Amino acid sequence: MIETIIIPVIIRPINFKPRQIMKAQPDLTQVEKDKLEINPDFDFREIAKRPFEDITPNELAMFKWSGVYHQLQPSFFMIRVVTPGGRMTTHQFNRAVDLAETYAQNELCITTRQTLQFHWIRQEDIYKIIEGMAEIGITTKNGCGDVPRNIIGDSLAGAGPDQIGDSLKLIRWMADDDEIQNQRNLPRKHKISVASSNDALAQTLMNCQGWVPIERNGVVGWKYHAGGGLGARPYLAKTIFDWVPEELVLDITRAAIEAFRRHGDRRRRAHARLKVVVDNMGAKKFGDVLIDIMKEKGVHGLDSIELATDPVPAIGRMSINGEAVIPQQDAGKSIVRIMIERSELTTAQSRAISKLSDDLGGGIVMFTNRQNIELHDVPNENVEKLIEAIHGAGFRTEGHEHLPDIVACVGTTMCKMAISDSPDAYHRLYNALATDENYWKAIGTLRINITGCPNNCAHAWIADIGLRGTRTRNAEGGSIEGYSIFVGGKLSEAGKISEYLCDAPTEEIVSTVRKVLDTYLENRNSDAELFVDFCERIGIERFKELVK
Repeated sequence: MIETIIIPVIIRPINFKPRQIMKAQPDLTQVEKDKLEINPDFDFREIAKRPFEDITPNELAMFKWSGVYHQLQPSFFMIRVVTPGGRMTTHQFNRAVDLAETYAQNELCITTRQTLQFHWIRQEDIYKIIEGMAEIGITTKNGCGDVPRNIIGDSLAGAGPDQIGDSLKLIRWMADDDEIQNQRNLPRKHKISVASSNDALAQTLMNCQGWVPIERNGVVGWKYHAGGGLGARPYLAKTIFDWVPEELVLDITRAAIEAFRRHGDRRRRAHARLKVVVDNMGAKKFGDVLIDIMKEKGVHGLDSIELATDPVPAIGRMSINGEAVIPQQDAGKSIVRIMIERSELTTAQSRAISKLSDDLGGGIVMFTNRQNIELHDVPNENVEKLIEAIHGAGFRTEGHEHLPDIVACVGTTMCKMAISDSPDAYHRLYNALATDENYWKAIGTLRINITGCPNNCAHAWIADIGLRGTRTRNAEGGSIEGYSIFVGGKLSEAGKISEYLCDAPTEEIVSTVRKVLDTYLENRNSDAELFVDFCERIGIERFKELVK
């Protein structure tokens, strides 16, 4: 535990360039005016001294550029840190735990973009979190806002048995690149993924930019995808380039951000994503636009880039489906996986995990996009002892990528946008279904994602079963909380957005989901037929008939 932080000078998260304040243009939307008039590099020590009522809504919205969100509850905030690739040392993790114990009600939350969030931060304590994390090399800059967000990969990066090349190296390049990180006036948020192999684990197809390694004659290059994104209007990425030499990866990443800056819709925020730009242009034209931008910048070697012969992606299926232990590429070491219930960690739990990583692992904590944790570099001779200790600390290691491995957003507990209580839905399903080991093992691989509003922060569009919050009017003139249920989403092969199956009030989601799963068990053609393949084989209309 740490004492109150006293720092004599203000520590900025990373190098901020001075921002020129431009005069607002009258034809711009208010959000675009704010981005020109309000400097997002707030002095949160000064903010701590101001009455909450004196902070304008426009300023509150711009706090996001520093990773700070105003919660549903007045004068309380959420702070999101940036952990490229989802990787932290235990030293860094311990600092987050110390800060959470002092300022965040003894709790941390793992996000679907492989990083940590602090909740219930008081206005006067915001700067203490930001400065405390900056001291150990973790920033909050670009945690939120119309910027390049935390760059993700798959949790096996740097260790997985099938990795090609070094995806963590590329992630670090992008995270440390000023030209990328100082793009702070984009039309909307911008998300990048770098995979360690041709594997859907990195969620390539739902990101604005997605890099997948390939190898030719012993040389590692990269296949480039762009135009993915979920939200209320989901799009899957297209293949833009079949081959990019590694030395040009940064140039293309920068060019795509520049193309988004030039061509993104700044009048309609619902359309202001790179996914819309790529969809409107098509893969071939978008690739040409990137080449032209790089020519403007004087980039050399562009002839070595190969345009995609087919824009339809061919992403491999997820290589892990339930394993508690995964052999690493380095002989003698393993990855041990820990399931985190509802993505929430108490500080006591966090300390236990960190100590186990130090004592029996390699001092590395990896956050996954299913809001769990992996411990890397575990000597094989320690694996059995480590698993026993994990279970003794109250965690489970069984059930990953199966029914117990449910993803849910914070819902109406903290989010202003939510219309349903996602954590409540999580606990209803988990308590009723995930504790029946025989049942979930019979079902096999299954990913359930619950999102509290159409923005789809919890990725319901690409889950085997996705629940999206709804409200339905009742006879008394009020409304009833419930969920629309979607099935059949995936991020492998060319990907597929899940399809609407039915609606259910919250009180009936357990019985409804059970009916969906029982229907699958009764009608699959063999025990080997995965739920996602069953959905594709029978089609959505037949599925609706079966669950009617």
